[in-house]
Amino acid sequence: MELTAVALANRLKKRVDSRYLVYGKELFMVERCSEAIRARARDDGFQERRVFAISPEFKWQTFDDALTERSLFSTQKLIELRLPASGLIGVAGSKSMRTCLESIDPDTIVLVIGGDLLKKTKMKKWFRGWVKNAVVVNNRGFQHNEFRSWIQSQLDRNQIQHEPAVADRLAFYFEGNMLAAANELRKLRMAYDGTLITVDEINKIVIDQARFNNFALIDACLDGDLERSVRLLQVMRNEGAEPIQVLWSLTREARIIYGIAQVADSRSSVQRIFQELRIWRARRARIMTAANRLELSGISSILQKLASADQILKGRNSDPSVGTIWDECERIILGFCQPNNYI
Repeated sequence: MELTAVALANRLKKRVDSRYLVYGKELFMVERCSEAIRARARDDGFQERRVFAISPEFKWQTFDDALTERSLFSTQKLIELRLPASGLIGVAGSKSMRTCLESIDPDTIVLVIGGDLLKKTKMKKWFRGWVKNAVVVNNRGFQHNEFRSWIQSQLDRNQIQHEPAVADRLAFYFEGNMLAAANELRKLRMAYDGTLITVDEINKIVIDQARFNNFALIDACLDGDLERSVRLLQVMRNEGAEPIQVLWSLTREARIIYGIAQVADSRSSVQRIFQELRIWRARRARIMTAANRLELSGISSILQKLASADQILKGRNSDPSVGTIWDECERIILGFCQPNNYI
């Protein structure tokens, strides 16, 4: 049976099952669900825990043996199996997974953990069998409204006093990254014990305490604010940020803008491409403004510079006139903010 994370929590209050498959795009929730299963298993006397992770060297026979062997120390055990990212496990793995499902032992719980499994994995016979006969939890990525609701629930649950717009602001900054949001909420709970948190304070906390993160830099670039963009880049550099993270964020945003600019240039539906690229509504106006400012030619030049920066980062461009990778990042930022003065 397929359950949501909330339904799993409610079911665990009543009983523990013998077979679980927990997977999905939202890895934070995958781990939260897995830990909830572990906790209930411990409460029910399943003290022994065996963990297997599938790798190229993994032997399925070891997993098969673990299902049937008896321990000298405990009659009840929890066996965890971590799937590869794709979920593809081959012929031997498929056979073991089917056998595992068929040979239910009340003294053995099996917890299979996966990530954002491929569509063809979900078409496999073993996977369909688990969906039918085990407890399966798919932690899909949150949409904006769902993510905002989750943040609101966490603020309320932790009794964090806040202005109504604080949940919206946190949802905007963390864009579906539950792990980062959870860490920030934990810090807020400790730092603001019973005092009201305002939106202005959230802006300062997320930008300053997060050490001038990529969110702020990207927003400044999209807004065309050159002075602030350069200042943020300099602070990130001074505080030991990795240039590859900066380049990845700039490249991701440049590709999105390029897609929007192409559609705008052909007079196609901009809203359709926003939906296809899964751009949150809260960011659409800012991205559209940047696309209009840069136009197709400007963003094409930025993408070329980003490709050049990638070569510098990989050590494939030794031209001393180019400068460091940080110099190239600054030129890319100039392209975002002042395309007419781009060099």
